[in-house]
Amino acid sequence: MIHDVLLILWDSSENGIEKKENLAYANEGDVEIYGRISEIAKSHHRIQSFVEETGFQSRKALSATTHSHRYGLYTQALSEGITEVLLSYKKTLVEVESLVIGNHNYTLSYVYSYIEKYQGLFNTLNRIITTIKERRLMGCQILSLIHQYILSGNKSIHDAVLKIFTSVNKVFIHQLCTWLLYGELKDVYQEFFISKRKDDSSETLLSTPSSSNVCDKTLVSTLQETLGCGYTLNPTLIPHFMPLSLAQEILFIGKTVILFDLDPKKVKKHSGFASSRPMLPLKKYGIESRRFTIWEDKESEFHEKLQKLKDPDNFEVHNLRSVIREIKECVTKHLWTVAVEEAQLIHELKLMKDFYLLGRGELFLELLRLTAHMLDKPTIRTSSRDMNQAFQMAARSVFLSNNTDIEKFSFELPYVKPNISGNSSIDEDYSTVADGWSSIILKYDFKWPLHLLFTPEVLARYNDMFRLLLRLKKTQHDLHSLWKTYKQSASFSMSQLHNKLMFLMDNLQHYMQADVLETNFSRLMDAVNKTNDFEKLKKAHATFLADILSQSFLTVTLSSDSDCSGDPADTLNNPVFCNIMELLKLCHSFCSMSEIANDREAEDYYIKGYSERFNKLVKQLMQLLVSLRDRPCGVYLARLLMRLDYNRWLSREAQLTQSVTNMLRY
Repeated sequence: MIHDVLLILWDSSENGIEKKENLAYANEGDVEIYGRISEIAKSHHRIQSFVEETGFQSRKALSATTHSHRYGLYTQALSEGITEVLLSYKKTLVEVESLVIGNHNYTLSYVYSYIEKYQGLFNTLNRIITTIKERRLMGCQILSLIHQYILSGNKSIHDAVLKIFTSVNKVFIHQLCTWLLYGELKDVYQEFFISKRKDDSSETLLSTPSSSNVCDKTLVSTLQETLGCGYTLNPTLIPHFMPLSLAQEILFIGKTVILFDLDPKKVKKHSGFASSRPMLPLKKYGIESRRFTIWEDKESEFHEKLQKLKDPDNFEVHNLRSVIREIKECVTKHLWTVAVEEAQLIHELKLMKDFYLLGRGELFLELLRLTAHMLDKPTIRTSSRDMNQAFQMAARSVFLSNNTDIEKFSFELPYVKPNISGNSSIDEDYSTVADGWSSIILKYDFKWPLHLLFTPEVLARYNDMFRLLLRLKKTQHDLHSLWKTYKQSASFSMSQLHNKLMFLMDNLQHYMQADVLETNFSRLMDAVNKTNDFEKLKKAHATFLADILSQSFLTVTLSSDSDCSGDPADTLNNPVFCNIMELLKLCHSFCSMSEIANDREAEDYYIKGYSERFNKLVKQLMQLLVSLRDRPCGVYLARLLMRLDYNRWLSREAQLTQSVTNMLRY
């Protein structure tokens, strides 16, 4: 009978577990003992079946017949860990078997006393296996599950689960090390928490530039965008013991390493990127130079620290975070050196201010003189070419034609083909097409690797600012051009309205350029000069862009920590911007009044309508300040309105109970 029990425990006969009635028992107590032994044998059989199904030999046999695998590397590592744990159980069975063979007087209770200690362990392993199968866990999810079972009051279970965790953790650390140090994602079965986007192909070198991207893409910049942005986090696979912020840092480090693989200085050395050759799958170039450039002499040090994390005694979240922070500090330091010193980031930021934010006022004033008639009309096929020619002429007029920075900027006026139906005329259809003021795009060809800072979304927001500032400058210039005409006008109402419009536009322009742009740009430069961390610099730039958008009323509730992805033209949520745009339209109509008013009577009629419209819009602007003064944008609205209401005239026009200045004291 004892020999039958040993066969069952060895799992040599699965069917023998159920055949208790055919055995001859020495006493009645053996029935209960045999049942307990059978339960342990069943638990062991289920574990052994899982190991045989997912182990290396099973995967090897499966790969010979089919190319699809149900289980990945983490499951195989789990099976190997369980196999290592079961060695103690099998060693115990060998010991019991040798004792039983030497003495035939031993009973079932004696055998049970040796294997009883494995019942809790087998139950724990079966719970892990059942959870994996029921929830269909894979990859880092298995690592998280096993990590939860480490804390156990039973020392033998704790030690066994720790061995299994170590086996699975080796796969995780290997993938982590490869990604962090070399930017390679070795994840055939998609088990790592970083994955490649499905819409990106790692074998494609070129992608078609999107029309939303406002910079010319070279081959290298396309490669950078394809690979650097082609990886993303898979939240379902992030281990539960790893904070999301730490996972994002790991993603950032790997993408940055990939970025430096695509350094144009290295790419140009390899003929595989020559345009005359056919497109080849992407390969890793300059590995040795990359290692010594990024890591200097710290690669072996980082590799050793990551390998130490395979030891369960060293694998703690704070240890992992510490190593990641050291690696990130080294990467960001090198990124800072490349971006600020080699790519001259500070100079590029000043160029953004000079061109996108109209810091070169004399250049754009001359450009407006040459292109105002073009921007007033819907775009045509040659609009972009004509605009760029005018830009070069304007640069020559202000003696900037020899400046190499001019070549980095160009204009695009997207052409929208009119959809002429049978019931509409050409003139009617053109009226629905946006004019050049609302569609003009300033394109910027920046240096590598500044695309990390000037992303397509960021450049789109810069273009929103550019279009607004260009309209303001055009309107202000048109009003000042009429000053000599209306100075000696016999119509007092016309001169008065002209002065009101000039006063409003002058203060609005001064507010934008001095209070908003100059102030915030000075803060950005201070932040840049005080740090040598590229991530902090990127955050400071995002804060700068968010602040100027909010203070320019392009976004009402945008905070410094949020991204710049909102729609600045959302008039439902942005009534201040809508009001300013209506005032600009009113000024444009006033400046073109001479074209539609043929006599004094018609002129008085238009002046009366413009005056009523102006008073209504000013009253709305004042009331908006009252309603929005408690919101984030209210501070910036107040700054502008205090300029406009310095003599309490606007407060009286808006029929407010108290002046703006008095309201802002509370």
